[in-house]
Amino acid sequence: MQHDFERRLDDMDDWKDALLGSLAIESGERLAFRPEGKGWCALDVVQHLVLVEEGVVGYARKKLLAPPQAVSLRDRAKLALLVLILRSPIRFRAPVQQVIPEETLPLAEISVRWEKVRKDLREILGSLPAERRKTLLFRHPIGGALDPAGTLAFLEEHAKHHDAQVRRIWRAPGRPA
Repeated sequence: MQHDFERRLDDMDDWKDALLGSLAIESGERLAFRPEGKGWCALDVVQHLVLVEEGVVGYARKKLLAPPQAVSLRDRAKLALLVLILRSPIRFRAPVQQVIPEETLPLAEISVRWEKVRKDLREILGSLPAERRKTLLFRHPIGGALDPAGTLAFLEEHAKHHDAQVRRIWRAPGRPA
């Protein structure tokens, strides 16, 4: 695996493990708390992160069966815009239905799925031939075509965006102690 991919995945794993560890000590009531009785609870946020990574891995597997496709300068600019949006305080809906949790799953189940999909992502990136390291791996509905580095940048920024959402849930009025 290209050293940079491995280092970035290690950092992403450290963040994931810290998040899951912090959630594991919370009560079930707090994990399921929805501010104002609507929206996502912390468990839904984490499941959304897993659904996104599962979508990325599924797309990447299909894309790697096809001939390599270049990532345009326009798509690289769209990724930069997506990163700015994710870093902003603007709240927005997920751009595709497949990454919206349909039911709230227990933290243990979400954790197992996240470990599996992260392992799958690591295997995909580790087996990339040199000619695929700068070509399309994932297509984001807003960010466009992303190469492996762009895909990791999206996943990192996306996780940070939702980390802030979990913190907002914890600060919401009426949250269980």
